[in-house]
Amino acid sequence: MNKLLPRRITATIYGVAAVFLVAVLGSAVVLTSATRDKAIADSQDQATRFVSGSEAALNRSLLGVDLLLADLSEGLQASSEATIVADATRNQLAQQMQGVVRQNLLVRYVAVLDARDEVVVSSDRQGAKAAIRLPAGFLRQVLEQPASTLAISAPFVSALTSQRVVYFARDLRLKDGSHIVAIAEVQLSLLTTILMQGADIEGLEVTLEHEAGPVLVSMPRRDDLSGQAITPALSEQVLDGSPRYLPARLSGAPAIVVARPTLHRNLLIVASIPLQSALRDWRTQQAFIWSAAGTFMLMILGVVYLTRMHLRRQWQSKATLNQALESMVDGFVLLDSKDRVLTWNRRFGEIFPWSRDMIRPLQPFQEIVERGEDHVVAAVVDGEQTASFDPHQKQQVQGERELTLAGGGVILAVTRRTPDGGSMCVYRDITEKRRHIADILEGKVQLQATLDALPDVLLELGLDGQCHRFHSPRTPGAAIDDVRNPVGRTIGDLLPPDAVAEVMAALQESYVSGFSAGRQFERRAAQGTTWFEISVSRMPVGEGVDARFIVILRNITDRKSAARQIEHLAFYDGLTGLPNRRMLLHRLTAAIVSNSRGSRHGGLLFLDLDKFKTLNDAHGHAMGDLLLKQVAARISRIMRDGDTVARLGGDEFVVLLENLSEDSAVATTQTRALGEAILAEMHQPFDIATHPYFSTCSIGATLFRDNQLSLDGLLKQADIAMYYAKIAGGRAMQFFEPAMQTVITARATLETELHTAMAANQFVLHYQPQVTDGGGLVGAEVLVRWQHPHRGMVPPAGFIEVAEETGLIVPIGLWVLEQACIQLERWSHHPRRSNLQIAVNVSARQFRSDDFADQVRDVLIRTGADPSKLKLELTESLLQDKVTETIRKMKSLAAIGIQFSMDDFGTGFSSLSYMTQLPLHQVKIDKSFVQGIGIDRKVELIIQTIIGMARSLDLAIVAEGVETEQQLAFLEKHGCTLYQGYLFGKPVALAEFDSELNAETTG
Repeated sequence: MNKLLPRRITATIYGVAAVFLVAVLGSAVVLTSATRDKAIADSQDQATRFVSGSEAALNRSLLGVDLLLADLSEGLQASSEATIVADATRNQLAQQMQGVVRQNLLVRYVAVLDARDEVVVSSDRQGAKAAIRLPAGFLRQVLEQPASTLAISAPFVSALTSQRVVYFARDLRLKDGSHIVAIAEVQLSLLTTILMQGADIEGLEVTLEHEAGPVLVSMPRRDDLSGQAITPALSEQVLDGSPRYLPARLSGAPAIVVARPTLHRNLLIVASIPLQSALRDWRTQQAFIWSAAGTFMLMILGVVYLTRMHLRRQWQSKATLNQALESMVDGFVLLDSKDRVLTWNRRFGEIFPWSRDMIRPLQPFQEIVERGEDHVVAAVVDGEQTASFDPHQKQQVQGERELTLAGGGVILAVTRRTPDGGSMCVYRDITEKRRHIADILEGKVQLQATLDALPDVLLELGLDGQCHRFHSPRTPGAAIDDVRNPVGRTIGDLLPPDAVAEVMAALQESYVSGFSAGRQFERRAAQGTTWFEISVSRMPVGEGVDARFIVILRNITDRKSAARQIEHLAFYDGLTGLPNRRMLLHRLTAAIVSNSRGSRHGGLLFLDLDKFKTLNDAHGHAMGDLLLKQVAARISRIMRDGDTVARLGGDEFVVLLENLSEDSAVATTQTRALGEAILAEMHQPFDIATHPYFSTCSIGATLFRDNQLSLDGLLKQADIAMYYAKIAGGRAMQFFEPAMQTVITARATLETELHTAMAANQFVLHYQPQVTDGGGLVGAEVLVRWQHPHRGMVPPAGFIEVAEETGLIVPIGLWVLEQACIQLERWSHHPRRSNLQIAVNVSARQFRSDDFADQVRDVLIRTGADPSKLKLELTESLLQDKVTETIRKMKSLAAIGIQFSMDDFGTGFSSLSYMTQLPLHQVKIDKSFVQGIGIDRKVELIIQTIIGMARSLDLAIVAEGVETEQQLAFLEKHGCTLYQGYLFGKPVALAEFDSELNAETTG
């Protein structure tokens, strides 16, 4: 850019700048030197004036002290050493001394000493008795002076005042030739005051010193130099009072030093002003001068720089303007006074793309307007729609308008007049802004709708409780539904005092932590009590009294009511209204504690209705519920005060008896009497749906006092006793005995061990052969055994009953079935065993499983066994109920080839009419009948009848339990063809069974 400027102008600018810089620099040097010389001269003058003044003041003081001592001496010149004390007393010299000391501010103490350093007379009240201690050798120094002159001691600590002092002394010769010394004690602080004369000269150092001797006084005070000589000593040339450049006497720094002797030539006053202090103000002036010079020089350089930059900007202005226009996010057009285009930016072409190929400098803007009329859908000016986007139509030369483009965009056009009569047009795309505004408005509408849908009262409160905003729900029951407009009022005007206290406490809590929840208050009205919950959140604005809070008051009356109902349900039975198990345990705990304190007994009665399931199954659960309610009412009616009747669930009730007798026998009698009363009451008919219904119950009882058992243990004892009452036939009452617990425990242990046996595969199968009347083997029945790890082999009678009751018979039976099918599949590969059948016992509970048929099919599929070789033995108990379902399952399995045998035929209560419907293949004569052959003629007739009926129904007959030849002969005689029993073989393990088969084959 410099190449664009003429060299002469550039040289002129830099030449003038150099002249001004040299002038400023020279002026600063001259001014700095002059001010330094003036500062030194001022300091020299100050030091000289100070020394002259100090000299005059000190000379006056020294002369006064000298005259004082001389006057005191004149009164004793006519005395001799022998009469001096008497002469001093006669002349009242001590009183004169005291008067002089009071008048002379400099002298603290005066005295007359003899040559032996003893006080002759002094200004002290003790007079000659006053002890005085002078610096060592000072008295001898005074006495040895050739002439009587004023002597001054070195600084010393006074024995009288403990302050630092100097002593002035004068020798006096008496008429007998002896000598006395008059001394005056002067405090150094007073001497310093006289010396300084209140002078305030920065950095001034003053000393009063003996010529080539010790320092008497120093200011600033230097105790370390007191009484010592300062080196180097001052020469005679220095003592003329002229300023000299020497080291300062105290600090040793370079200084202006002025020294003059006092009236006593050996006492010098020396003033030192260090150059550092003398030139301190000058350095400030120097800094200011050079700062000003630097400022001027920078200003000169700045002017040069600005001049160059101004010239450079003239060349760069158009490029800068273009760059600025291109960086704008808005479209821009600058028009002259004739509405012609002067300049524009790229964004204008992006907003109005149809103008890109036609816009150029000095083009009439009207042509662009006319081209764009087809692309502008609408233009709005002051709410009125026009058809042009011309930013300065006839009716408006400046202002704002909105243009809606065909593509849906919205453009804000802003027009302003320029000083030269032209126009500046700015086009801003506000499409997104409009969309955001629409979203905000929609959100506001949604928020309002949400607020209207809320059942809560919303308040904006200040920390003082004043309401600033308010929103009330449209539903009735609001906390502030009786106030039309609470804005501007305090919360105390809107709610009762207790509610106000809760709200204000919530405000304070929210002010500290930002949120508060859980506080509640109630509002009483004619319609009832309404509960409200307070939730407060602090708004992120304001502090102190300006803080704002959003307060939500929610009607929780229904929730409160529900909570009370839940609490009732938690402790009381919903059907009968009696206490439930939880409440019973709570009261039982309290009863145990109470009885232990009073050494009284308590009792528990556990009631269970007999055959309650029959009522439910026959008449439905509604009838059962009616019975339970009436049972609860009857038991409660005959209870004593303080006793508790609870329902545990189902048809089980528990009565808690408290405060029974201390004697266990009497307590037992009391419990039995109440139990029998309940039994008698239960025997009375119940009115169920206008029909009488008779019911009984079984009761188990137990006593307790200071019981060590748990609560569940007590209930378990009563439950066990009830169980024994029920198995005794019902409608009875049993007291708990320890033997009962033993039996129940053994049963529970057996159940646990059965579960373990299933998991540990402790069950095994034994095979008992089934043979024909000719002795041929047709198959075997599998019988399950339990290989107990401690008790050895357990027969079915030792565990089948418990397995039936607990439901374990189902997985055990499924395991037996699968093992039998696996063996059938193995036999199918053996030529001489492929025709053997296996009979498997199926319990009624297992058969009634919904998926029993599916389980059998799955086992057959998994094992690959032939269904025709599998025979399922069923008991007659299956024909007592759900016969239709039983027949359906049997037929579905018979369809795949499975055969069925009716086991223990004749011992049950099956209907013979169903025998024709069942897909049976075989009946088995129970071994109890076989054992009666040759013993009971009636039994033999029953066997003959069973064989005849089976033949008539075309069913095979198997007699089980055949043990003697007599039994076999009878059965053969009357037509039985298949046999099973110890006569043909005992149940044995599979390995032994296979060995027997191999032996028969070999034989």
